[in-house]
Amino acid sequence: EKEQISHVIESFRRLWPLIFVMGVLSPPLRDMFRGYVAVEDGKIVGVTIFQRHGTTNTWVVGTVGVIPKYRRRGLARKTLERALELMKERGAEKTWLGVINGNTPAQRLYESLGFAVYDATMDYTLTDPSTPSVPELPNGYAISRLPRSDWRTRFEFEKRITPEEVRLYEPIEKGRFRRPLMVRLLIPLLNLVQRVKEEAFAVRRTEDGKVVARCGYEVSLRGKGVNSISVRLDPKHPELAEHLVGLMLKKVVERSPKLRVEIGVPAWMPAIAEAAESYGFKRRVEYLKMGLLL
Repeated sequence: EKEQISHVIESFRRLWPLIFVMGVLSPPLRDMFRGYVAVEDGKIVGVTIFQRHGTTNTWVVGTVGVIPKYRRRGLARKTLERALELMKERGAEKTWLGVINGNTPAQRLYESLGFAVYDATMDYTLTDPSTPSVPELPNGYAISRLPRSDWRTRFEFEKRITPEEVRLYEPIEKGRFRRPLMVRLLIPLLNLVQRVKEEAFAVRRTEDGKVVARCGYEVSLRGKGVNSISVRLDPKHPELAEHLVGLMLKKVVERSPKLRVEIGVPAWMPAIAEAAESYGFKRRVEYLKMGLLL
């Protein structure tokens, strides 16, 4: 994982001049990466990284961390408080973050700032994947590729299936899915530099064309790092879970057979978690999602 993070950082370093120019031309990109660092003894010992969620007024805190030697000095609080101040200055209305379930000090810090738990996500991992035997897609459904440009299908689907308590902090807005032109140009470049292949699909009910699931995968073509799959399923159609998880796993293994595979599953999609476990995935960690209205 450290190697993968280093590779991502190096990729962004190489593309940073281009990202900077795009930020000048496209205002939404200016909030793509924001952060504050804590400096002690002349070196960076803590960081809070955050970003605007698409072009909406919702922001996401991606990282809050302090080197162990410098913890319990209030550095995490200071950088996070500064981050919240900047979000407000930039028009933020709400923000959310993830914290490992069981990390009591971090959770207490966030609670003291007004954050509240509203959801949870389980991360599963498969360390030695093999090509799975995938059951047939149940009758009455059809699967097809979902182009990156088709934001409306994603938007309408998530708007329909996302629980109300989740929408409070992660509202389903067009700005989350309809990417600015500069972002649409940047993503293929990032994938090219990082040597990543991704593909997405939508599952529709054949009788009326209603979208009942979307899924996808991302594989590393470098032979290093981690592969990932994703399945977003309407809870009213749990019978699709085993096929979709298996199909995405199969596509990943066929393209990149030697790397670990990961999948994140919301707490309100138990059918996906059960299907992942049936293919040998093990729960690695549970994240509590905490939100704050600004």
